[in-house]
Amino acid sequence: MNLSPEEGSGIIVENVSFESDGHRLLGRIYRPNSPGKFPAVAICHGYPGDNKNMDLAEELALNGIVTLIFYYRGAWGSSGDFGLKWFDPSARDAVDFLIASPTVDSERVGIIGYSMGAIPLTARLASDQRLKAGVFLAPVADLSLYATGERLEALTSIFVRMGQGKLSGLSAEDLINDLPWLLENQNPVDLLKKVRAPVLFVVGSEDRETIPELCRALFEVANEPKEWTIIEGANHNFLGHRIPLIDVITSWLKGHL
Repeated sequence: MNLSPEEGSGIIVENVSFESDGHRLLGRIYRPNSPGKFPAVAICHGYPGDNKNMDLAEELALNGIVTLIFYYRGAWGSSGDFGLKWFDPSARDAVDFLIASPTVDSERVGIIGYSMGAIPLTARLASDQRLKAGVFLAPVADLSLYATGERLEALTSIFVRMGQGKLSGLSAEDLINDLPWLLENQNPVDLLKKVRAPVLFVVGSEDRETIPELCRALFEVANEPKEWTIIEGANHNFLGHRIPLIDVITSWLKGHL
């Protein structure tokens, strides 16, 4: 979708796609409606991706930050079969696509992860020195709480129901295999210790899915510089609290990109 200057109110929105290990991933770029190169961020959505944070993307673009929302392999129309192992390869190629975009200043690129999007967010920050800043938004902190024993079986059943009609090729068997693999290889609480870029944590005080205490434990292992913000009364989706959420993230990114 391309919006004319008159329709776009200062931003241009474009549907995009890019290759990732032989698969075509879909996304949408929000960018300022003016010439030049701008700082940019990619947003890693959670599971299964119902909350895409499009309002955040719009506001960032209005504040001069190009924003890419993208969908992992097998998610929301992206080709291939979905699997949690493909979070990071999808994010890797999304970052490459964003950095190569003609309106992006390749020296001023960051990344945002919402909920389970904290997994590829942390993996990218730990391995890609081109990324200058990261935002943890209601992040999953420690996969050991989900990826073993009865909890793994219960979570797998819930995930299968949540992903129906949204994630292609989703299977309980893959989820049961993928979660322990992520725990061993890409657990945020382990990988974050390797990250040197500035990070921001934004958490809702009433979040019952990624509870503030666990998010705080993840924040504590992060290296400086880091910043913690808790939004009083907000749940996991920040319903009714989107404006303070967006304001905090926009202000912080403008100061770090």
